[in-house]
Amino acid sequence: MPRIPSEQAFLRPRRARLVRHYFLISVMLIGGGLIVSGFLEIYLRYYESQKQIAFLQREIAGAAALKVEQFLQQIQNEMKAATVNSVVAKHGLSPEYEFELKKLLALVPSITELVAIDVKGAARIYVSRLRVGPWEVGKGIHDSPSFQQAMRGMFSFGPVYFKPGSEPYMTAAAPIKRFAGEVIGVLQAEVDLEHIWDIIAGIKVGKAGYAYIVNRRGELISHRDFSVVLRKPKMAQLQQVKTAFLSTQEVPQPREMVTRNLIGNKVFSSYHFISGTDWALFIEQPLEEAYEPLYSSLLRTSSLLLIGLGVALVASFLVARRVVRPLESLRQGVERIGSGNLAYRIELKTGDEFEVVADEFNKMATDLQESYMRLEQKVADRTVELMIANEKLKDLDKLKSDFVSNVSHELRTPLTAIKGSVDNMLDGITGSLNEKQNRYLGRVKSNSDRLARLINDLLDLSRIEAGINLKPSNLSLVSIAKEVAETLRPVASEKQIEIGIEAPDNSLTAWADPDRISEVLMNLVGNAIKFTPTLGKVTISLHRNGNESVKVSVEDTGPGIPSEEAARIFDKFYQVTQTEKQKTRGTGLGLSIAKALVELHGGKIWLESEAGKGSMFCFTLPVEQQVKFASIFQ
Repeated sequence: MPRIPSEQAFLRPRRARLVRHYFLISVMLIGGGLIVSGFLEIYLRYYESQKQIAFLQREIAGAAALKVEQFLQQIQNEMKAATVNSVVAKHGLSPEYEFELKKLLALVPSITELVAIDVKGAARIYVSRLRVGPWEVGKGIHDSPSFQQAMRGMFSFGPVYFKPGSEPYMTAAAPIKRFAGEVIGVLQAEVDLEHIWDIIAGIKVGKAGYAYIVNRRGELISHRDFSVVLRKPKMAQLQQVKTAFLSTQEVPQPREMVTRNLIGNKVFSSYHFISGTDWALFIEQPLEEAYEPLYSSLLRTSSLLLIGLGVALVASFLVARRVVRPLESLRQGVERIGSGNLAYRIELKTGDEFEVVADEFNKMATDLQESYMRLEQKVADRTVELMIANEKLKDLDKLKSDFVSNVSHELRTPLTAIKGSVDNMLDGITGSLNEKQNRYLGRVKSNSDRLARLINDLLDLSRIEAGINLKPSNLSLVSIAKEVAETLRPVASEKQIEIGIEAPDNSLTAWADPDRISEVLMNLVGNAIKFTPTLGKVTISLHRNGNESVKVSVEDTGPGIPSEEAARIFDKFYQVTQTEKQKTRGTGLGLSIAKALVELHGGKIWLESEAGKGSMFCFTLPVEQQVKFASIFQ
């Protein structure tokens, strides 16, 4: 059977396979969800691991700082015990006190020298592990901050200093009290900070982690590798040291960061301040080692993510084969039938709902095929009936045209004789006439002229409907407009109406039949003069209308045409409703003829009017030969 032409079958772009679409969407949804959840898990694991590493190092740093504080506290406690005892209470800074100081050296190995200074700043007793005298040890100490602070009853540690080629030292000062509130001198001790190395060296942070202590001036006090301390590196240039000592209660700084150590390697660094001093204890671990648990966790998570993604891909593919392929078969069936192949049937054996849908679809296609065959037969029958009716209408239209043409010709002959006789009588050839006879004969002449115009219009309309042959050429519209204006100027002068031409381009041309366009303009301008009151104006305008046509308009200053009548203005024999005072005589065929002639040229004609504000009739003509001119009534 013939296929139904389908415009959509030609215009529709080629569709991608449904299986591929489903597979891609499944991968995007399932895989996307897995990827998003995986990355979220990785981010959370990274964040939690980083917090865990920071917490662990912070705890180690705090524990190490506590050990250092205990070391310093032991020194402070032993020195206080040595400054408040029965010997001091009984003998003061006497030679008997030297035994107490030697005993303090034995109890605290980190103290290398002790000197007892009286309130005047004079050294009274001196003991040392390494040397004997000089007694100038206490010289000038009277004005030192530690001496002044001890004289006020407070214990203090002095700044760290380095002896040439040796480890760092610091001083400790404690008030010597005979009785509570009575300070009789100051006990100054020199503390060897090498003993802190035992604490720092014992701190274990993973495999390669280490600890060190730096003071506010950026001096390295202790390090796991004591040779580093002896080299006196510039610790103040390290970012972690800057951050630690810039931290205040008002502007807190992070206690953990990823930064670089002295040799430029990346480390995870944490710090903790040692109370009672201007020291900070730092714990550092190589970044690779610190993040090793994190990397292992990320690797496991990524592996699980890839496995899950692979399972999702396989599942999507299997679902696509099981579910989408039957849908693809149904889609192909719809396209085949939509393109006109009503004999196409879907062969689908899945044993499930898809097979039921395919059977129903085939049943629908069968019903549609039968309906189409019945409809095709009805269309063929109706086509034959319409062809017969159309032939009858053509015959009737030809009879009508022949009748109008014959009647017009038959009426023209006696009408010509009547007009000739009336003209002879009015010219006095048949004798003189009185006033009443002249008046009646004038009415006869006027009505015979009107009848002649009606007959001519009927003949023109009959020729147009029968199909006329146009003789188009490159027509100068300005010349045609001037000829029409000059022809009708005497008629306009009788009513003192001005005829004007507006043509910005005097070389404006159109592809048209000069005689027919002149007839259209004569009709439009004549109507404009007829309906324009005395002292009015009629304007012919010529303008280019894009690149393919020109626009001609005839505008008057008449009463205008109501919108409810404008739609019928181009109908045959239709005349606009007028008052008795405005009423003019016409056949009602002029605009119909003008419309037919313009459309024969491939143009359009229309009216723009508003009651009380005049009317403007416009039409367009092609610039070049673009259409095959033929009768619009064929």
